[in-house]
Amino acid sequence: MAAVLGVAASLTRFLARHYGMHLSVEVREQFVDRCSDGEARLLQCDTQTPSLRRRVGLRHRSATMIDAESILPLDGVPAELMEALQEGKRPLGDLLIDRGLSLSRSDLSIARIGKEVDASEACWARRSVLKSPSGTRALVIEYFRPEIWRRLRHLKRYR
Repeated sequence: MAAVLGVAASLTRFLARHYGMHLSVEVREQFVDRCSDGEARLLQCDTQTPSLRRRVGLRHRSATMIDAESILPLDGVPAELMEALQEGKRPLGDLLIDRGLSLSRSDLSIARIGKEVDASEACWARRSVLKSPSGTRALVIEYFRPEIWRRLRHLKRYR
């Protein structure tokens, strides 16, 4: 659980590589918005900077494992990246890495949601900022549903 919550690179690639869990993207909402004060502070941008707000479900087979929201300031975002985001088929981190943008993750915060006795039955959340050397950055908030921990335990047994 700690390895998944603390992964600094692409989460979807980590899950595929270590567990054979390939996640598909279900775009729920995607629109241009402005950042809140807190979001702008984390992204080191102005609240008036147009940003793409993207809400997705990351699914394994027929079940949503992770609900995610990303806020991506649009200043300097390459056109081909915007096109790929609008297609809505791939996770943001994978799109950035595939374009040769190495990523770092900063401002990582992890929280347990719910008071279940067993940590694997709780919903977990994390918030971080993805940054690339080219200046592209995104605030990413992910909510890990309890189902992911059950599915990972199952997949680990058969690897």
